[in-house]
This record gives sequence, structure tokens and C-alpha cells, in this order.
Amino acid sequence: MAIIQYSIAFNALEGYVNQHNASTKNLSSHIRQAMILTTQEIIKIYSISLLKANSIAAIDLQNLPPLKTNNVQLAKRAKASTRTIQRHLKRLIEANIITKKIWHGSNSGYELFINPNILLIGGVKAVNKPKKELQTEKSKSTDNQFFKNSKTTTCPHTDTSNNGYINNIIIGVDKLKTKASSLPLTNGYESRNATSNTFTGYTGKIDPKKNNDAGEIERKSRATDQTGAEISGVDQARSASLSFYVKSFWKLARNTIYKDHYLTQSQEKTALKLLYLWYEPVSDKQLQNVHEVYVSRLGIVQKYIAKDPTRRYVQLPDKYFDPKNPSGFTGTRIWYQKQKKREYEVRLKLILQAQIRRFLNNEKKETAKQKPRLELFRSCETRISKLGQPELLNTFHASVLNHSTHKYLQLNT
Repeated sequence: MAIIQYSIAFNALEGYVNQHNASTKNLSSHIRQAMILTTQEIIKIYSISLLKANSIAAIDLQNLPPLKTNNVQLAKRAKASTRTIQRHLKRLIEANIITKKIWHGSNSGYELFINPNILLIGGVKAVNKPKKELQTEKSKSTDNQFFKNSKTTTCPHTDTSNNGYINNIIIGVDKLKTKASSLPLTNGYESRNATSNTFTGYTGKIDPKKNNDAGEIERKSRATDQTGAEISGVDQARSASLSFYVKSFWKLARNTIYKDHYLTQSQEKTALKLLYLWYEPVSDKQLQNVHEVYVSRLGIVQKYIAKDPTRRYVQLPDKYFDPKNPSGFTGTRIWYQKQKKREYEVRLKLILQAQIRRFLNNEKKETAKQKPRLELFRSCETRISKLGQPELLNTFHASVLNHSTHKYLQLNT
């Protein structure tokens, strides 16, 4: 699994470059296409290095390691001369695409720090446990090892007649009707983040440099041409990434739930402004994860409409995507929570059934071909115990233990 999603990073890079070139009057300071290609090769090399580093020890997203490279390596990848690479790096540093370069001498190369808002790395997890953690885990005794309880999100929307819509308008009823999170996987309590917007429920560290009246006035005084919504004038990469996600989500909504509906330009422009409000409070590290959640929630709505397209539909986007509208997209949070909960419950049952079959199939084999009964029983118990659900362990015991098996296990314990 790649740590950096190339398509997302390249789109963010393109948006950043477009804004940089538009705000730079001097043509000699513009970022050219050849420099963009060099940056893309740098991102590819960096992605591979992060993947290797993450397999050894989990990467700290707040302190990303630099990319160690040299002119020769980049020249080969970009199919250019080393002198051209030097010129490209100088321009990329001036544009803040590369935030820092540390030179280690002619024979050692240099380290490059890439703007994290262009990389858009979010929610990185190693596919398997890092090697250091595996070595530590193996060194522990069996009694000293521990297993974390699986934490779930809540569950799927179940479709019943006359349930989930009023006057043919799809809704998701939030009985609390508070400022609780419109995103899933939250604890339901109110929390504030750096943007003073509580409707998403995602909290982040407040930057004291940006949390002042002057910064707020500057933020509210500027708007982006792509969405028409208010943005911060501090970071072009942040604006480019938000615009990318907003446009991507609106394009999906336009081609799914509004596929057969005529919308005016004013309605679409308002929809983009409202969608910006959904993404703007989210930190850069969570943007990708939150976007995936929104896409999943939109998919639930699409499936719901598909079951009865003649009677089910959504409000116009200028109302449906209003975060303050409980009968709009905000209401799909509950549907998503129910879906995730149901998916988790199904997964638990599948794991339980697999361990029951594993033990009973071994019992049916000839004695010479059977695995040691006690060893297999303990192995199945351990796998189910990791789920953190005592009732599943009781079900396993009731399903595999008969009088003879129970007596045998007692004698060999």
C-alpha cells in the first residue's frame, strides 16, 4: 500500500503551481512543466523511501523525514542534466514546493524537505507491524503479551418502509440535534478545533500564530475563484488541496444523486461553497480519511434512492449540503455509523465461524492426521480473544466442546 497517493499529490501540486503562477507577475519566477515533472519524480522517490522506512518503524506524520538524494539520481529519473536539476530545485525552493534543502557535500548529496500540504499524507499505517514492534512482541512471554480491543464505528442504514424520509425527502434523523459531529466515528461530545467550527467534530491543535484577530480578518477577506468560498491567504497548498477535494466530491455527487436533474450555475456554485464548509475545518492529515467517509456516505444515499427512484430523491444541493440542515447530508452520519457497526459485527461472526470450523474439521480427521487437540483449541481461543468480545468465546466453547472433548482437555491442561 503506497503511503503517498500519486493522483492526489499530483493534483494538489498542479493546483498549487497554478495559484503560484497566477499570483507571480514575473514570468521568470513561474514554475514550468519540466519543473513539475521533476517534482513528480521527487514525490515518487520519496514515496518509496517512506514505504521502506514505515516497514521498519511507524512514521511520525508531524515530523516527516527528509528525502536523501542527489543530482545524478534525479537527473536519471527526470531524463535531464544535473545542471537542469539544480536550476529546477532552486525554482522549487523559491516557490516553497520544496521547503528546505540541506547540502552534505559533493560526494554525499543532499536532503530535501517537501511541502506536506502537497503530499497530503493522511492516516498512514503500516500494512504489517513494523519490524521493531514485531521483534519486541516476539521477545515477550506468552503471558505478558496483550491484545487491544477492536474499536468500531457504528453501523449501516437498514431500509424499512416509510423510514428515513419525510415527504419523499431523504433525511437522517439526529435526535440529539446538537452541534455534535456530522462525521462518523466520533464520541458524540462537542469539541472545538482550530477553526472554531464544531459541526465536523474533528479536533486539531490550535496554532497560536494563526489564532489571532488579524489572521481571522485576513482569512475572511479573501476568496478562491474555484469555489467562491472564504479561504486562508496564508497557505496556497492548503487552498489547492481543499479545492481539489471539494471539486472531486461535487463531481461525484453531480454524477450520482443529481445525475438526471438540471441544476443552475447558481445552485452549483452554492453547492461548492457549502461543501467547502465541510472540508475547511479538517486538518491536512485527516483530509483524505474524511473525504473517503464523505464518499461512503454519498454511496449510501445513492443505494437508498436506487431502491425506489420514482419516490425517493434529495433536496437541491444549495439546501442538501448545508451543514446546519439535519434533513440533508448531515443526517447521513447516522446511516454511516450503523453501516460500519453492522460490517464490524458481520466480521466478528465470520471470524468466530472460521475458528469453529477449523477445530471441528480437525476432529473429523483420522487420529494420525489430526493436529494436537489442545494446541489447536488454545490457538482458536487466542484468535477469538483478540476480538475483545467474551460472548464470542462462550459461543466457541459451546459449539466445539462436548463431553468427551471437555474431559480430554481437562486431563491435558
